[in-house]
Amino acid sequence: MSAFFRLWVWFSFRQFRHHPWRTLAVLFGIGLGAAVFTSVRLATNASVQAFANSVDAISGKADLTVARPGGRVPEGLVSVLSRVGGVRAASALLTAYVRNEGDDTPLLLVGIDPILDRPFRSWKSEQGDRKKAFSQWGELFRSPKTLLAGRNFLQKNGLSPGDFVRLQSAARSDSFRIVGELLPGGLASLEAGNIAIADIATFQEFMGLFGEVDRIDIILYPDRARETRNEIA
Repeated sequence: MSAFFRLWVWFSFRQFRHHPWRTLAVLFGIGLGAAVFTSVRLATNASVQAFANSVDAISGKADLTVARPGGRVPEGLVSVLSRVGGVRAASALLTAYVRNEGDDTPLLLVGIDPILDRPFRSWKSEQGDRKKAFSQWGELFRSPKTLLAGRNFLQKNGLSPGDFVRLQSAARSDSFRIVGELLPGGLASLEAGNIAIADIATFQEFMGLFGEVDRIDIILYPDRARETRNEIA
């Protein structure tokens, strides 16, 4: 091993002595290639992790998801699935990208049932004040055209709870009242805080999707999971 190392050093230094710039160019190329490969791997891993975190935040604690590839499912299936014996909770979900008029940054609009969705996805609208948080949560499904908006979206557009914002989809635009700010974490971590939550009825009216949802998430009782999966299928 020592003889091989001495031979390698002898050839390398002889090459470097006769062709220093060529040797440095080769070393620089090797270092640059390794750096590019490492940076691509890091960027790929970061993208995959960000995508996984987004999927986890959207899926929440769901054990199963009922969806139709390339289409939507009837909202009435929520009550049908809720009556299956091994189903502990079922909740519909709608998502779409819209934008604030005058701002080209996409806003992820999420439509949920604030009551049925609580076991699935985590989000907070008020730190330390449970009474105020409950009031905002109730306002979301009690009053039409209301939103809970992410902090980053509010700060970027100079908005605060109580203000009105005009959102535009591919088909129409409408004004919404912001009833609270989503605190970082859970759903609010999606799209770097460019997110808003609306009651599912408000979402459907705005997008013209009456009676349809993107997906229905399901939580099963663990001791009856296998037979319940088969029954749902």
